[in-house]
Amino acid sequence: MQRWYFGPVHTAMLDLIDRTQPMEPARNVLDIGCGTGRLLRAVAARWPAARLVGADPAERMISEAARLNPNASFHLARAEELPIPGLSMDLVLSSLSFHHWADQSQGLREIRRVLRPGGVFALADHTFWLGRFVNERVRNRRTLHALMDAAGLAVRSYRRMRLRFVLITVASRQG
Repeated sequence: MQRWYFGPVHTAMLDLIDRTQPMEPARNVLDIGCGTGRLLRAVAARWPAARLVGADPAERMISEAARLNPNASFHLARAEELPIPGLSMDLVLSSLSFHHWADQSQGLREIRRVLRPGGVFALADHTFWLGRFVNERVRNRRTLHALMDAAGLAVRSYRRMRLRFVLITVASRQG
């Protein structure tokens, strides 16, 4: 499942960022819920000079991510409490983990805190209708937009993919 599911989602995320919010090559990139660091490897291929940082609450995932991504740094951390300096990230990503966050609003506020002015956030997660069948805490497009707006993140673009199972949202830091 990893290769055929996550790979296309990650490529679509990075492509949507390029189309929606053209930016200089990212210098500092954070992946929240990084798992084994697959998305960070895709980022490294696209922006080889970027400093890569991953955060995940699962110790085994962080251990495997560090093994597979020796040039990245990793933190055992939840989205709601990031051990990252404020205004330090050009790009924050989260792929298929948002529905696991205990406090999604607080996690989005943390993302705004760590993004530099003009920084970009890209989120990919399961869609509302799929989540109803598997008991995930997913959000529909309207609710997600409201959560991001309340956190100080301006939504720039959406894309549905994988038979509409995944919604990708690109936002930028307001103010």
